[in-house]
Amino acid sequence: MPFATRGAEAQFSPDGKWIAYTGISIQPFPGPGGRIQISEGDSQPRWSRDGRQIFYVQPDRKLMVVNFDPTTATVSAPRQVFQTRIVAPNFDMFQYDVAPNGRFLINSLPADHASPLTLVTNWTTLVKE
Repeated sequence: MPFATRGAEAQFSPDGKWIAYTGISIQPFPGPGGRIQISEGDSQPRWSRDGRQIFYVQPDRKLMVVNFDPTTATVSAPRQVFQTRIVAPNFDMFQYDVAPNGRFLINSLPADHASPLTLVTNWTTLVKE
């Protein structure tokens, strides 16, 4: 049974009680409760490990964040975390993640876009113990 009629890139909150998806919207899972619209046209929502923040990417590649209070189902005004060089901000896959300590791992383009991507295979044979 479909849960939401729109959106992709769904992410469950760490406690499994909320779901965030492109748009950016959140709603209780499995319900009851309506959708809370955070923004429109943005993508790649990610929850902080404590479920108190939701990160997302704007089309101009800015990483944004809102604070979320699950007890009152309220969100703060969005604020910019930093400008990224994410490859495709509206790509239907996640290009970043938030570590438990709040740091980010981001798949991005080189600043000058001149360097080619390098794929290293069999890297474990290159690592000496």
